[in-house]
Amino acid sequence: MVKECDVVVLGGALSGASLALLLRREAPELRVLVIERSEAFDRKVGEATTEISGEFLSKRLALMSYLAHHQLPKQGLRLWFADNEETPFDSCAEVGANFQVRMPAFQLDREKLDTHILESAEREGAEVWRPARVISSGDGEVTVQHGAEVVTVRARWIIDATGRAATLARKHGTWQKLETHPTNAIWARFRGVKDWDGYDLRSRHSCYGRSCIASRAAATNHLLGYGWWCWIIPLKGGDFSAGLVYDSRLFTPPDGARLGDRLKAHLMTHPVGREIFADAEPIEGDVKAYSHLPYFSTEIAGPGWQIVGDATGFMDPLYSPGLDYCSWTVRLALGRIKAEASGQRVDLAEINRRFRQSYDTWFRSLYLDKYFYLGDAELMSAAYQMDISLFYLGPVREITVAREHDLDCLPFNGPVDGLVGRFMTFYNRRLSHIARKRRAAGCYGRRNTGWRELGDGFVPDPRVLRSFWRGFRRWLGAEIHALTLPAPAPMPSKSAATTLSPEPFPTR
Repeated sequence: MVKECDVVVLGGALSGASLALLLRREAPELRVLVIERSEAFDRKVGEATTEISGEFLSKRLALMSYLAHHQLPKQGLRLWFADNEETPFDSCAEVGANFQVRMPAFQLDREKLDTHILESAEREGAEVWRPARVISSGDGEVTVQHGAEVVTVRARWIIDATGRAATLARKHGTWQKLETHPTNAIWARFRGVKDWDGYDLRSRHSCYGRSCIASRAAATNHLLGYGWWCWIIPLKGGDFSAGLVYDSRLFTPPDGARLGDRLKAHLMTHPVGREIFADAEPIEGDVKAYSHLPYFSTEIAGPGWQIVGDATGFMDPLYSPGLDYCSWTVRLALGRIKAEASGQRVDLAEINRRFRQSYDTWFRSLYLDKYFYLGDAELMSAAYQMDISLFYLGPVREITVAREHDLDCLPFNGPVDGLVGRFMTFYNRRLSHIARKRRAAGCYGRRNTGWRELGDGFVPDPRVLRSFWRGFRRWLGAEIHALTLPAPAPMPSKSAATTLSPEPFPTR
C-alpha cells in the first residue's frame, strides 16, 4: 500500500505531537501524519520546564488551562549544600527565591502531557497511526508496519521526533557522543517523600520554617556535591521524581543490585535528602538510568527532512534545558515547513550552522567542567546568580518582549548574545579552575553551611541586574581568595573517566 501526505512525523511524544498540532493550526492546508510506535506513553524524565518551555506550552500551544488543571506550577530552582553527612539540616546553605515566581513554569507528568498534546493534534486534523513501527526510511518516503499492513508513506517532509533513538541522525551518520562531558544518571519516582512545607519540618527546625515565604516543595530542589547533583521534583498526585547526575571522572554512586536502592542510599548521604527521603520508597518498575547522557547531531536539517526535540541532541538536565531545545527545534521545523510550503527558499546549511553554534556555546557557557564546582556553595551560587540573570535578559526576554521569528529562535546566534556566551564561558572556566585550586588546598566548600540566599526572583528586564551583580561580586571575591591558593591538580584525563565510569546500568 502507498499513502501520500505532506508531513510525516516519526514519534508522537511532546516534540512530534507539538509540531503536528502547530502545523494543523498554522498551516491547515498540509496533511500531517504522526507515526508513534508505542500503544501508550510511559513516564519519562524531563519533568521540569524553564520559562522558555513554559511559555511554549502555555502560550504557543495554548495549554494554560490544561496545565493549570492537570500539572503542577513550578516555584523556581532551589539549591542545597552541606559540609558532609553530619551537617545539621538547619545549617545547610540554601540558595533560591523567597517569593513565588513571576512567569509560568511547570512540574510535568510527561506521560499525561504527551498523551494530551497528541490527542489534541489528532482532534485538530492530524492523522495518527499508533502503534506503528518504522521499518525503513529513504528520500521522501517511509516504510511503516501499521497493524497487519506494511505501508509506504510518501511525504514532502519527514520529521524525526524519535528522541534518544535519533533515527535519522544515526542513519545519516551525524549522531555523536559529547565525550568532553562524561555524565551518567539514575532516576526514579518515589512515594512517601516528606512534605518540605509540612508541620513536622517547620516545628522541628524553626529557622528553616521561618526563613522562606515561597513554597519549597513546589520548587525544583537540587542537592549538590563534588562531581554530582540530585534533583527532587513533585508530580501531580503526590509522587516525586528524584535523580542523581554525576561526572564519572569525579564520583561513583553507591554499589547495589537495585537502582532505586542505590539512588536512595545516595540521597540519604545529604542532610536534606536524609530528612526528606527517610520514609520514601522507589516505585517498582519506575526506575531508569543512562550511562552517558550528552549527545548531539551535527546536522538537523536536510532536503526533505528535519530533526526535532531530543533527537537533535541533549546536554545536561541541571538547568532543565531539554524542553527548551524541544521548543526551539520544533519552531525551527515549523518555520521551515511553512516557508517552503509558500514557495520560499530556506538555507538549510544556515539552520545546521546555527544549531551547532547554539549547542556548543550553550554547553561551554553552562556545563563544561561545571561539576568541579557544583558542591561549593560560594562558587555555585555565583554561577547561579549570573547564569539565571543572563538567561532572563537573553532567551527569556526574547520570547516575552521581542517575539523573534521561528527561523531565528535559537540562542547565542547573534552578535550580542554571542558576546554574552563568550563571557559566560569565561567565568564558567574560571570558577572550575578556582574549585580545583580549593580542592588542592583543602578549602573546597568553605562556606557550605550557616547561610541562606533567598532573593526576590528573576524578571526579564533590567531589574535582574541586581541578581547578576550579586553573583559577579561573589565571583570576584573567589578570584581574590584564589590568589592565595596553590596551583590545582591536573585535570582528570579522558582515560580516567573511562576507568571510573561504571558499566551501563541495567534497566528494570
